[in-house]
Amino acid sequence: MSDAPCAESVTLRSRKPLAPSFHRHIARSRLMERTCQVGDHVVIYEIVATEPTGQVRVTGATRLEFE
Repeated sequence: MSDAPCAESVTLRSRKPLAPSFHRHIARSRLMERTCQVGDHVVIYEIVATEPTGQVRVTGATRLEFE
């Protein structure tokens, strides 16, 4: 397992504003139990913020926010 801290929240911004909302579920499943950081891309989303900052591990307790 990674040494990265567990993420409290991850904020994602859509790179394609007219894309269907079901992509949120796909992004959520691809992020689960993986590490990420600002600038990474998942499906049609770019990670724009994490709490705490830096590389973090996404868990079931992580709050995903979509812009």
